[in-house]
Amino acid sequence: MQRSYVAELAAPGHKVPVRACVDEPTQPIWLFPSVGEYPVYGDFVYDMMLADERRMSRYTRAVRRFAPGRTVLDIGTGQDAVWALAAARAGARHVWAVEVIPKSARIARKNIEQAGFADRITVVEGLSTEVELPERVDMCVSEIIGTLGGSEGAGPVLRDARERLVKPGGMFVPHRSATTAVALDLGSATGGEPPGFPPAAFGFVEEIFAAVGRPFDLRVCLAGLQDVPEARERSYLSGAVEVEPLEFNGELRPEGVDTAELTFTRPGSFSGLALGMRLWVAEDDVPIDSLFEWSNWTPVYAALSEEGLPVRPGDRFAFEFTTTMSDDGVHPDCALTGELRRDSGPAVPLRWDSAHHPDGFRESFFHRWMFPEA
Repeated sequence: MQRSYVAELAAPGHKVPVRACVDEPTQPIWLFPSVGEYPVYGDFVYDMMLADERRMSRYTRAVRRFAPGRTVLDIGTGQDAVWALAAARAGARHVWAVEVIPKSARIARKNIEQAGFADRITVVEGLSTEVELPERVDMCVSEIIGTLGGSEGAGPVLRDARERLVKPGGMFVPHRSATTAVALDLGSATGGEPPGFPPAAFGFVEEIFAAVGRPFDLRVCLAGLQDVPEARERSYLSGAVEVEPLEFNGELRPEGVDTAELTFTRPGSFSGLALGMRLWVAEDDVPIDSLFEWSNWTPVYAALSEEGLPVRPGDRFAFEFTTTMSDDGVHPDCALTGELRRDSGPAVPLRWDSAHHPDGFRESFFHRWMFPEA
């Protein structure tokens, strides 16, 4: 049975061909857009977040530990106002719950009122970088960590909160994040079947294109990779390294250049990197690791080679990972430049560019494959 085919999805003003796949258990790895960076949250995304037991338990423990007796800022409270309500129930004096999506803010107000905390939780609609509060708070809680550590804007957003909205020395939850990278053999991950978007993902891609106003080369995740240990074992060709460290209770550096080197531990066809994140919700927590355990944070695919490059143990990929702010001042543009260094032959230069909302469409070989010309 053919599991990959070309379908169409809506973009502003026209239709766009898209690589699709049959949605069935025998297709363990499929494509999904990196939705958290764009205002396209829906019930499915919220349900996935609530179903993430590691995420929920670490945040619950931290909020119960730090919120009692404090004033709290909840950035990106969402329609369920989960951590605003948790802070109030834990004994916070007052909670300012900021939400930029109007529909989510309306639902949050309703849920807070029904829970009986309308007198202790104030929903503030807008971007946290633009709102003003009547007081500086003692503590900030946020769930704006992206599929890459900073891709939802955690760096500049929480730096602004420290400068304007939180008291000097105030507490931040989460404590720290980092983007992680592992060398990937895409063909081995998918069992040789080319990945595509299942029909259930079309709507998210369409909403992202509509939010930006045009189709563009969006970041894409490999959904299912976390769920199948056998797929990770046969497709991860190296250990993981960290780049883009974000110290939320320290000096935040959302822009910069980080160097790293991956050493291949098994033979395979090097097609790119699986990029994930590690998150320390509290300083003394064991980190959540999205490359090696299931979570609602799904690994991003950084495509580096169309055909795949043969590698064997001991080969190395040295690279620089650069983050700069996009023109919205919040969401980072990412670039990765490196060299594959093998025992025999010259070094092979490789590059991946991934802006938050780039001008181009079908600029990379992978995006030309995902969105083929009609």
